[in-house]
Amino acid sequence: MAYGEKPKVKWIREEELRTERFLMSDNRYNREPAKRKKQVSRKELVLFTRIKAVFCMFLFAVAVVVCVKVVQGVTQSDAITTAPPTPDAVGNKGDAAQAGVPADPPKETQTTTQPPEDSDSSKEEQPDKKDTDSGVTKNGYKIEVKDGITYVDGIVIANKSYPLPKDYNPGMNEDAQAAFDKLAADAYNDGIYLFICSGYRSYDMQTELYNGYVADWGKKKADTFSARPGYSEHQTGYAMDINDASDAFIGTPEANWLEKHCTDYGFIIRYKKDKESITGYKYEPWHLRYLGVKLAKKVEKSGLCLEEYFGIDSAYAEDTGKTKN
Repeated sequence: MAYGEKPKVKWIREEELRTERFLMSDNRYNREPAKRKKQVSRKELVLFTRIKAVFCMFLFAVAVVVCVKVVQGVTQSDAITTAPPTPDAVGNKGDAAQAGVPADPPKETQTTTQPPEDSDSSKEEQPDKKDTDSGVTKNGYKIEVKDGITYVDGIVIANKSYPLPKDYNPGMNEDAQAAFDKLAADAYNDGIYLFICSGYRSYDMQTELYNGYVADWGKKKADTFSARPGYSEHQTGYAMDINDASDAFIGTPEANWLEKHCTDYGFIIRYKKDKESITGYKYEPWHLRYLGVKLAKKVEKSGLCLEEYFGIDSAYAEDTGKTKN
């Protein structure tokens, strides 16, 4: 061994000690596997995210239902002080609700019957005789106009030919609401989630909606999917739009379920496919009309829309060349 040269054995030992000290001081090599943080798998993360999303949707749905119930409760409580109940939707011919100044019905429903016997006002203050007319439709169903409200076989009718008074505010019909609640519950058991996105609408609300559509699309286009104020089924309290009132709803599992089952609860798809020229509106599988189970099944079995079944028209007077007297 030359002078100044380190002993080989000692040099190797110093290197081993330095390496050992490095390993002991480096936390990356000094951790025990049992103390490492547990990694969340991608599958667990996706499951947690879905559960969180479902929970948030549930809370949102509950909030929407509560808000709707509150609004309906206020509307119905106001309506009770201004108008008696509407006739029963399944065909009972009760008294029509009093609803302010009556609106003139189309010329085709005019007859010369006398005003109601309970009218004790002067001749000048009595409603026009056209507002208490009666007769039959093309298919032989009894048609009556009381206080500006048209009934065919006891069923309230509102379309482009038969308007409702401006002050007619019955709110959402209780039978229609109860029938939908049962429908929605049974649909949920089948894995289908249904809710009312638009139910009863007042004359003023329909005015705002219709005017907005006219501003966006023009009057001609708006008339194919939105009723003018006073001509909307939503004002009767027997109609409702489900989930998504747009073409995006067509062909969905929810739309298919409704088409197959809605008559079991007293509803019909009001504006059917290929009936646009008769109803006056485009195909709307989201728009339900409550008629009662018996009549709804009859209409559906016939394959006809409501206008064809009863034998009535649906067209604005200006489009047919007819004017009111």
